[in-house]
Amino acid sequence: MKTVICVCTYKRPDGIRLLLNELTRLDGAENLEICVVDNDADGEGAAVCNSLPADYPYPVHAMVEPQAGISPARNKVVAFALTLQPDFLAFLDDDERPETQWLSELLRVQQATDADVVGGPTLSDFPDNVPDSIKKNPYFGADLGINDAQSCQLQAAGNFLIKADVINTMAPTFFHPAFAQSGGEDLAFFTQLAKNGASMRWAANAIVHEAVPANRLTQNWMKSRVINIANSRVRVMQMLEPGPIAAFIRGIKTVALGTVAGLSSLIALALPDKRDQARMLRWKFWGKMSAHLRMATTRGEGH
Repeated sequence: MKTVICVCTYKRPDGIRLLLNELTRLDGAENLEICVVDNDADGEGAAVCNSLPADYPYPVHAMVEPQAGISPARNKVVAFALTLQPDFLAFLDDDERPETQWLSELLRVQQATDADVVGGPTLSDFPDNVPDSIKKNPYFGADLGINDAQSCQLQAAGNFLIKADVINTMAPTFFHPAFAQSGGEDLAFFTQLAKNGASMRWAANAIVHEAVPANRLTQNWMKSRVINIANSRVRVMQMLEPGPIAAFIRGIKTVALGTVAGLSSLIALALPDKRDQARMLRWKFWGKMSAHLRMATTRGEGH
């Protein structure tokens, strides 16, 4: 079996260098190739790939996608990877570090279940002395926290494996361009796969780690992230579940969320320990309501 690892990178030459180094430590990595698409016109990440030593253990294909946005970059990496005629495509982000068993665990679960798609947990690595309240925030990392090989609905594209013939059915636009600047392209991707009948399983031990830089520990960064994710979720459903009835149900749910957020904010005036929870609910409501008003937010971070 042949697997192509797909990575999109943006202004992280050190990140892609470290990732490529980590990939040399994978267990049981046979018949493996790597495809990297740099979404920065300057091509620093592609230059890192092209400067690898001659004894690097896998073929590495690097190219630049000058059109800004995560969707064009993902579409380009998938389209090229498929020309290599793999059995599977595996996906990582340029700020992640896979554990040695990452790929072998994805393949093990796939072979045991014959799943079309297999995902694994992305665990956040925080700087020292970060409080537990931040570490437990669900907006960091991506871990479903379910049993190994359990059926699931995947949402995040930073750690998954997919059959090549399954993703090929979505050609030529694998990741929707409407989410190029906002993110949410991965949620739309997996939601469409589920609607197409694709089976998904969870590989609990296919672990990757994501370093959390200090600038992501601020309240402003978290506010932007929560609003943006909430906005993208509604927009995905607007695209994939159109119609007045579905729109009405989404609207009612958002109004209910706004009511809960308002009540929580009032309670937080008397109970300061509830302020963080109330703040998150308000941000989530603002993100969803802006999508109902046909406004798309923009992700203020690198890919």
